[in-house]
Amino acid sequence: MTDDAQKAFFAAFGYLLIRGAFSADEISEITREADDLWAEERGGAPLGENGQAVVPFVEKRARLTSLIEDDRIYAVAERLLGSGFIWAGSEGNITVRGEHQWHPDRPGDHEEISYDRLKVNIYLDAVDLEHGCLRVIPGSHRQPLHEAIEPDNRHQHGATVKPFDVPGTDMPCVAVESRPGDVVFFHQSLWHSVFNGWPGRRYMALKYAAKPITDKQFASLAHYGQEIFSPSASLLNSSRPRIRGLVDRLAEYGARDVPAFVPFRDN
Repeated sequence: MTDDAQKAFFAAFGYLLIRGAFSADEISEITREADDLWAEERGGAPLGENGQAVVPFVEKRARLTSLIEDDRIYAVAERLLGSGFIWAGSEGNITVRGEHQWHPDRPGDHEEISYDRLKVNIYLDAVDLEHGCLRVIPGSHRQPLHEAIEPDNRHQHGATVKPFDVPGTDMPCVAVESRPGDVVFFHQSLWHSVFNGWPGRRYMALKYAAKPITDKQFASLAHYGQEIFSPSASLLNSSRPRIRGLVDRLAEYGARDVPAFVPFRDN
């Protein structure tokens, strides 16, 4: 897929899958580093019944930090978000629950969802339709489809998705099946879910956002995590131009005086 085709595909459908971005040797090295970091964070104890979520994650190890500026991720993010895009944090997750029902990470009105925020998932285990892969509803990061799904809650709470009364597993969607080495990019206002997961399912997420311009965009960034404006010292002190470019203005952005953000709330 050409660069222009990637950009057009993401704009229309809200996600992008790049297969085999990292070699088997590379992903083995990344996995070892991630597993070691998870173990360190829980003091060597066994995985608990609630799984494990570490935030921030890739910022804590040099090999993982290098992913932020790796051309196979950074160049795609820049293509999708435009110049001046910013770092929005990372997470490392070992999940235990079998499902995560349909939802967008950043629900809202047209102005809110038109702000492009990108999540980049790197799965460290093979995932498919029957085994915990990400499912997405293409085009649901834009109106009118975004607000047509669960219009009152913007999150599936029951056994079926409203107003269609369709079980979550039967919603029309694309199963983004992935193997270690693949990279999944998706818009954070895109409706997505996971079903048929298993204890021990591992993935890392890197997050970026387009350069904020409006007061609502600045306020929204703060609402979803004030820590975005205080990135890790490992990034602020980095000698790498790409990384510094992603974080150098975040403190300035966080100091702006903007109106309170009113998010979409469950009724």
